[in-house]
Amino acid sequence: VTDSGEDLTLRIDGKNVLSYRHAVTSPPEGVSELYSRNGYIHPLWSPGGEVITRIQPPDHYHHYGIWNPWTRTDFEGREVDFWNLGDGEGTVRHQEILQTTSGQIFGGFETFLKHIDLSAPSGEKVALNETWEVIACNADPENNIWLIDFVSTLHPASQSPLTIKAYRYQGFSLRATEKWDDQTADLLTSEGYDKSNGNATRARWIDVNGVSEVQEGRSGVLFMTNPGNHDFPERLRLWPVDSNGGEENVYINFNPAQDKDWTLEPGKSYTLQYRMIVYDGEIDTETANRYWKDYSNPPKVEVRSLNHLSGKKVLLYTKNGEGYVHDNIPYSVDAINKLGQENGFMVDVSDDPGLFTIENLKQYDALIFSNTNNEAFDTASQREALQEYIRQGGGFMGIHSASGSERDWPWFSKLVGGNFERHAPRQDFTVEVLDPTHTSTYFLPHRWEIQDDECYYLKELNPAMDVLLVADLTTVTDEQMSTFPGTNFGDQFPVAWSQEFDGGRQWYTSLGHRPEQYSDPLFVRHLLGGIKWVTSD
Repeated sequence: VTDSGEDLTLRIDGKNVLSYRHAVTSPPEGVSELYSRNGYIHPLWSPGGEVITRIQPPDHYHHYGIWNPWTRTDFEGREVDFWNLGDGEGTVRHQEILQTTSGQIFGGFETFLKHIDLSAPSGEKVALNETWEVIACNADPENNIWLIDFVSTLHPASQSPLTIKAYRYQGFSLRATEKWDDQTADLLTSEGYDKSNGNATRARWIDVNGVSEVQEGRSGVLFMTNPGNHDFPERLRLWPVDSNGGEENVYINFNPAQDKDWTLEPGKSYTLQYRMIVYDGEIDTETANRYWKDYSNPPKVEVRSLNHLSGKKVLLYTKNGEGYVHDNIPYSVDAINKLGQENGFMVDVSDDPGLFTIENLKQYDALIFSNTNNEAFDTASQREALQEYIRQGGGFMGIHSASGSERDWPWFSKLVGGNFERHAPRQDFTVEVLDPTHTSTYFLPHRWEIQDDECYYLKELNPAMDVLLVADLTTVTDEQMSTFPGTNFGDQFPVAWSQEFDGGRQWYTSLGHRPEQYSDPLFVRHLLGGIKWVTSD
């Protein structure tokens, strides 16, 4: 939104959309100054740059592009015409720019106008206050279509009501380019009427389309009215065929008081809303109806916390073979049991590999290997049961030293996503989020400061996995780093990931060495995100 001192102009990607005139425009030389006006939209440009509106045509000097005055009103016993400026009864004046908005998605402005009774006994008197809110956005970047929302809010300005008397033309109006006439323009309403028979009919929308200098050869505006408007769907005033001598005769308006008076009471507000779809080329009836449905009954977005974990069942497996056993295991069990209670899923905890039979594993939605290490199984049939479970779509989640389990079984390394090689000494280091959209990472800071943990290095990593977190190796002190991992991953090394392998879903994090981490809200939420991911469809 830019302000020249006379006009507010909305632009999208450098293209003009519309200008709002807040400086007074004088009439042509020799024409009464009563025709002076501001507070209107002109020009309105098509995406291709065609000017669609006009002001002060010689046949009607009081026509001003897109504007919104009232013709026959009753105010304090006086008939006041705010439309036919030459009669000297009333006028509309821009008073103030209330605000402007520029941004990546839309731009717009809010302005304040006054409807002035020029015939009041003691001099000019404000009969009606009005605010305009105008918002423009690029509704369809591929097809270059402007979407413009126009909202007029009316407030009686005194203790007296203002009655808008029934009359054939008044309200939200367009005076179109002089290029358009009976031969060069087409009008079509939502009810199927055209320029020859649409006057005084009710319509949800009217499409106005005519010749243009753009590449497509035509430009147009689809005007839509809102179901919340007074007397919806309003009646139309449009100049029929042969009006204005058959030349320069495209004029339309939505009129909420064409056949019945409308009284605006003091202390109340009245809102009229319209939408314009401005385009080059042509649009068909189906497309126009779709645009109107989007406007009148827009899609609503409701964000819900969908607890798909409710009713799920997991096996929390903690078997360790001969070798180092982490003292964090009971803490991890407590943390996951608590997550189950809070999120409605059941947890079976065991270190018995005898549970790994094809039939028994069918009851579980996921298997969680929490700090398992070395040989996790006793028999080949137990390993085969795990393979069958995964191949049937089962979920698998590994925590910390799970990557050191079954180190001589290549299939298991592929299941985890890698095979433990070594770790740096316990220390503080920084983890960076690579995938901020994943259910296990979206809530984390971009740089997550890890306290007193082991930075794991794995081999046999799966290049197809979605790496979620990486260790910033410039924050890790490790005398053996040049030996492994060396420069395989530059200054980063994967810390957590998700993948799909052999029919199932897997998730792994190498974090979680210290028992205290299983009471850290961020780390526990990280684990919950992993459980959600491996149990989702």
